[in-house]
Amino acid sequence: MKNNNTNTANPDKIGIGKFWAWQSRGASAAINFIVVSFVAIYCTDALGMPPALVGTLLAVSTVIDAITDLFAGYLVDRTNTRWGKGRPYEWAIVAEWILTFLMYSTPAGASLAVKAAWILVCRILINSVCTTLLSACQNPYMIRAFGTNNQRVKLASFGGIVIMLASIAINVAFPIMMANIATSPQGWSTMILLIALPAGLIGIMRFFFVKETVQVVDASEHEEVKLSDVFSVLKNNPYVWMVGFMYFGYMLVSGMGINSYFFTWVMGDITKMSSASAIGMVALPLLFVFPAIMKKTTKSMLVQVGCIAYIIAGLLLFFCYHNYGTVLLGFVFMGFASLPITYLTDLMMLDCGTYNAHISKKRMDGTIGAIKGFLGKIGGALGLGMVGWLLQLGNYDGTLTTQPDSALFMIRFLIGMIPVIVFAAIAIMMMFYKVDGMLPELEKEQNMH
Repeated sequence: MKNNNTNTANPDKIGIGKFWAWQSRGASAAINFIVVSFVAIYCTDALGMPPALVGTLLAVSTVIDAITDLFAGYLVDRTNTRWGKGRPYEWAIVAEWILTFLMYSTPAGASLAVKAAWILVCRILINSVCTTLLSACQNPYMIRAFGTNNQRVKLASFGGIVIMLASIAINVAFPIMMANIATSPQGWSTMILLIALPAGLIGIMRFFFVKETVQVVDASEHEEVKLSDVFSVLKNNPYVWMVGFMYFGYMLVSGMGINSYFFTWVMGDITKMSSASAIGMVALPLLFVFPAIMKKTTKSMLVQVGCIAYIIAGLLLFFCYHNYGTVLLGFVFMGFASLPITYLTDLMMLDCGTYNAHISKKRMDGTIGAIKGFLGKIGGALGLGMVGWLLQLGNYDGTLTTQPDSALFMIRFLIGMIPVIVFAAIAIMMMFYKVDGMLPELEKEQNMH
C-alpha cells in the first residue's frame, strides 16, 4: 500500500482533525444502534403490541437485512468513483437517522396491522439499506484512508474511547429521557427527534473531511470482481467465518435490548439503568494501553479474556439481581468485556482480507465486511426474536403495572444466562483462530507485490 499523503517523518501519525472526523460516524452509528435497541419496549409498552409479534417482526426484518449484506459487499467491491470506493456510502448514516425517527413515530391510534407494517418497513430500510451499506463500506474506506496497520490500531483503540464515550452518554441519557419525555407515543417521537438531528449532522462529517488517499495493492482494483470471488471467500477462508460467528454471538447478546426490561421490571426503576451504563466508564483507561497490550498478545487471546468477563457479568446479573451493588459490578465486568470484540472485529476482518489476498490475490474487503454484517445481523435477529418469544412464553404483558414471576425469570435468563452460553462458545472457537501468528509474513508478502 502506498499513502500519497503520508508524513515521512512519522508515517503512523493520523492528525487530530482527521482522527475526530473519522470517529464522528462511528460515534453516530453507535448512538443509533443503542437508540434502535429500545424499539422492542417502545412497541410492547408504548404501542401495546404483543411481545411475540414484536420479536417476530424485528427478527424477520433483520434476517431480510442479513441476506442483503452479501450483495452490499459485492456492490462496494465493484465501486470506483471520484470520491473513492467506500466513502460515497457514508450518506447512509443520514438516511438511517431519518428512518429511525419515522420508526419511533408510528401512529399510536392505528390498527395492530398498520403498526406492525410500519415498524417492519422502517426496520427493513434501516437495516437492509443503511446499516448494510455502512458496514460494507467501513473496511474498504478505512484501508484507503489510513495507510499503515499502526494507524488502524490507533483508530480501533484510541478511537474506541470516542465511541465508548458516545455510547455511555446515550446509555446514561436515554433512560432519563424515557422517564421524563417518552411517557407517551408522541413523547417517544419528540425524544428521538432531539437525538436524531445532532447525531445525523455529526455522522456525515467523515465524508467531508476524510478522503481516500491510499493506493491499495488489490487485484480487484484492476480486475472485475465476480460472484465466483465472493464464493471463493466463503469456501476457502475459514478465518472469515470465525470472526463472523464471533460477531454473530456478540450481536445476539448486545442487540437484544433486554436491559430496558431488566431495569424497568426486575430492578423497578428505569433510571437506574443510567448509573449502570455510566459505570462502564471504568473500562476507558484500558483503551489507552490497548496498543501496548496488542504488541504483547494476540487479538484472539484478548477476545477470550473478554468472553470470560462476559460470563462473570452474566452470572452476577442472573443470580445476584436483588443487590444493586452486585448488579453494578456485573455492568463493570460487562464494560471490560465489550472492549475486545467491539474494537478488534474490524481489525480482524482486515487481517482476514490480508489472508485472502494471500490465497486468491484479491483482498475482497467489502465482501468480508459484508459477511461479518450478515452473520452479525442473523445473530441480532435471533436475539430480538428470543426476547419476544421468551417474554411471551413467560406471560409478559407491557400494559400491566406488575409482571408475573415467570416474566421476571425470563428477563433474568435473557440478560444473564444467554451471554454465559454464547461467550463460552466464542472463547472455545477463538482457540482455533491462527491469523495473528501468520500476519507478519502475510503483510510482508503483500508489500512485496
